Amino acid sequence: MTYRSRTIRSCAAVGAAAILVSVCAIQQPAGSNATAATPETAADVEIDDEEQMLIEMRLRALAAESEEGEESFGFDALPMSIEELDALSTLPGNLVALPATPPYPEDNLPTPERIELGWKLYFDKRLSGDTSMSCATCHDPSKGWGDGLKRAIGFGHKELGRHSPTVINTAYNTVQFWDGRAATLEQQALGPILADGEMNMASPEAAMEVIMQAPEYAGAFEKAYGSKPNWDDVGRAIAAFERTVITGPSKFDRYVQGDKDALNESEKRGLILFTTTASCTACHSGPNFTDNKFHMIGVRQEGPLSEDIGRQAITNADEDRNSFKTPGLRNIEQSAPYMHDGSLATLEEVVEFYDKGGERDDNRSKLIQPLNLTESHKADLVAFLKALTGELPQIEAPDGEAFGP
Repeated sequence: MTYRSRTIRSCAAVGAAAILVSVCAIQQPAGSNATAATPETAADVEIDDEEQMLIEMRLRALAAESEEGEESFGFDALPMSIEELDALSTLPGNLVALPATPPYPEDNLPTPERIELGWKLYFDKRLSGDTSMSCATCHDPSKGWGDGLKRAIGFGHKELGRHSPTVINTAYNTVQFWDGRAATLEQQALGPILADGEMNMASPEAAMEVIMQAPEYAGAFEKAYGSKPNWDDVGRAIAAFERTVITGPSKFDRYVQGDKDALNESEKRGLILFTTTASCTACHSGPNFTDNKFHMIGVRQEGPLSEDIGRQAITNADEDRNSFKTPGLRNIEQSAPYMHDGSLATLEEVVEFYDKGGERDDNRSKLIQPLNLTESHKADLVAFLKALTGELPQIEAPDGEAFGP
């Protein structure tokens, strides 16, 4: 297994650029991410402010059209030029380079021993009820740290209701799972092992019996955590390993760090659209391109579930019905298909979905409105999304029959 070290230069402090202050300033104040214990819900979003922001963005785009003498959005007018974009020292939506290292809890600081232990546990198929599945089954490094399927296949080869989210950059998330039911990576790591529909291990005690009998773990917990094998440290170790799955610098990172040639013209046009006309930063903001909140975006449910109420199952709040966590967009081209139910196969389909304002009108966020983009606009947005791809650590399963995806 190889863990690649990397360094990302610090970006300049983020503030709204003068040219876009009135149309694009969804800024995330320093330290404003939702706390792990009380993640923000759809009800916390200041809809009035966001609606006004979208109105202003679209007025700016229409004004640009008017200057060209056009009456409809039938050409490639943009609210600003590439030259104006390149002149900005900061970008709207707190879009900055990803920090070189993710945050770590004080009781689980990274060490080589903890990461190696978590690596083994992550790939260990003995931690499933029939020894056929590991964490890597649904979150396979060779498949963008997902499974490449519309919806996960759980215990007994049963299709589940949701798409397997990627592990990439989950270290930067303030909540985990599509519905935010886990506040930390440590909690997330343990959930699927015991879930009936997923790995279906009978109990924490049953899992620990397997681990204590496995020669691969002899002395490993003592070296990593200074204690005998225990269930809490299983979660800590897997989380320590998952925090190594972070992206290296992308073309976008190099661009915001000062290399204005890192993005080509199509990607730059996509960035302009992303932060203005397409309103993407209303949800996909911050260094990991997510607000870590929950939104109802109008996905028409596919798969074995007739309806998935999403975040409401956790909060019991009516305003959270059908809301799901905003996924990060880094390395998004590697983790198709998309949406909580895996119903969109390509990035082109995702852009088309947002362009028409979603597919369901019931209980849809007011943030989701038709965009009326041209075909070239859509192509530029996809080009920009692909420019968010950075290098990932190259990781394989440990040797041995018990380990694998």
